[in-house]
Amino acid sequence: MKTHFVYTNRRPSLVTLITFASLPVCLLFAQPTSPQGTPGKSTGHVVTGDLVREGAVNLTQLANAPSEATSKAGKEIDPNRRPLLRPPVRDSGAVLERAPAPLAPEAAPTATPNFRGFTGLTHLEQRSARGGNQFNHEPPDQGLAVGNGLILEAVNSALNVYDTNGIQQLVRPLALSEFFGLPAALNRTTGVIGVIAGDPVALFDPETQRWFVAAWAQLNTNTGAPLRASRLYLAVSQTNDPTGDYFIYVLNTTQANNPDRGGPRVPDFPHFAVDHYGLYISINEFGINPDGSPGDFIDAAILAVSKQALITGGGGSFPPVVRFPLPFTSGFEFTVFPAYTPPGCGPLLANNGTQFFVSSHFVNTSENSLAIWALTNTRSLDSPTPDLNLSAVAVNTQAFHFPTGAAVQKKGFHPLGDSLGEPVEKLDPGDFRVISATYSCGRLWATLGSEMLDGQGTRRFVAEYFAFHPQINFPFFTATLVTQGIVSRTGANLLYPAIAVNAQQQGGIVFTLVGPDNYPSAAFVPVRNTSVGPIQIARAGNEPEDGFSGYPEFGGNGVARWGDYSGAAIDTDGVAYMATEYTPDIARVLLANWCTYITRLKP
Repeated sequence: MKTHFVYTNRRPSLVTLITFASLPVCLLFAQPTSPQGTPGKSTGHVVTGDLVREGAVNLTQLANAPSEATSKAGKEIDPNRRPLLRPPVRDSGAVLERAPAPLAPEAAPTATPNFRGFTGLTHLEQRSARGGNQFNHEPPDQGLAVGNGLILEAVNSALNVYDTNGIQQLVRPLALSEFFGLPAALNRTTGVIGVIAGDPVALFDPETQRWFVAAWAQLNTNTGAPLRASRLYLAVSQTNDPTGDYFIYVLNTTQANNPDRGGPRVPDFPHFAVDHYGLYISINEFGINPDGSPGDFIDAAILAVSKQALITGGGGSFPPVVRFPLPFTSGFEFTVFPAYTPPGCGPLLANNGTQFFVSSHFVNTSENSLAIWALTNTRSLDSPTPDLNLSAVAVNTQAFHFPTGAAVQKKGFHPLGDSLGEPVEKLDPGDFRVISATYSCGRLWATLGSEMLDGQGTRRFVAEYFAFHPQINFPFFTATLVTQGIVSRTGANLLYPAIAVNAQQQGGIVFTLVGPDNYPSAAFVPVRNTSVGPIQIARAGNEPEDGFSGYPEFGGNGVARWGDYSGAAIDTDGVAYMATEYTPDIARVLLANWCTYITRLKP
């Protein structure tokens, strides 16, 4: 069954509910609060004065400037580390299924994929950025943007730019704090703690030839005590050169006086996309307790702002941000992931501009439906009074299951753990939120992580993928399931899958592969139309994850943070680039040994 629901930033009209015997669709033109399992009401509104431009920066000049001096004094770990935040789910009592072979309506490719790659940012580089005035962070949280043969990669607190051979285009990696014009995360000479930005995301817009980078932070005192305030930082390049000039914007995301009475909040897990008219940021909002610690889940939200105004700097009065709060009434209102549009398809101009999003049902531990969201009339973002409509349709899919436990990794040399007398850690598999989406020439792809039984009847973590064909012919909005499947390997776990396909529906799904016989490795499956090929190891790991986050001595429980998300994007020549976390045997610092690997997959 498909259920249709609509959100708008206009004043709600009378509710009209129509059911058609010939069409399995329910249409709501405006809606009251709905019971669990069906969508609730939300109205977008303009947030005035919250988005400001705070200057400009040149990446090459920053990288060429002398590094800040540092001593070895100071804390090593961010004092306000956040767990993976999610709303509560209830145990549905469903029985796990066995993971089948990937669904392949067409014959799977038999030729060996044409791929190569290189090690991207490492924990050592992140920790050493800005003269070492950084904290240790894990996991890396992958931000990946690709365009014109150049790759911009951002991880939790650093970024770099490469060519297709992995040659660095900056003389050194930059700290995110440098990039966004913030004080150092930690001044190791004075002990003063600055703004600790994280959860970075990046994209290249082939239409305007501009690069976008975003990250968020909860503010704190100079001793590191968390405050009940948050910000989202956004950089927009002024040319097609990712190493050149950027405008820097700051969005106040605290929303302390929001009518929902949720109080101060943080914009967790931000991801964004662009269409012809706008930039769209999806976030999960969690409250901030009086002591500054993370509070309960409040809602999901979508923020929309004129792309052209961001590129030009806004001129006079800055354009409004339209905010769609999405209260958790149906269970689909969590991590409403925006769809990336690759080169060669162009943004969807129908319905005066359309941007798609995807989210999973997030209520029970076993689910079988996704929501397809459409934000329409995005052209109005270039007007003084934006008039957007947000609609969604829920579609039944194959089952997916909330990951329980943790991923076992191969035992091996782990000097930090050995020094503490601890065994090799396990890895956090995350949950079953949607963690990537791509809209390519009429087909909307999405991936998520799930738990199933492998061929030996053992619980394993798998990668699930889906493709839909959304259609909007007002007042009708439908989405048809085109294909779906499960990528799995007996005896191994696949963590944090991300997909990107080009205009010919060719690309790949990237993930970390790890298990009792595998160190954390960068792996992928090729995608060709509606089929996927066999698992390929792009770069095998050489040792276990041995970072601080899982060890009890650092507040862990034996399960290390991992991934949070991978990244995938398409270059202007149709080649796919995919990035994920792995563990090679290379130079490290005491508290962590993760690295990222960037795979180039040619169709």
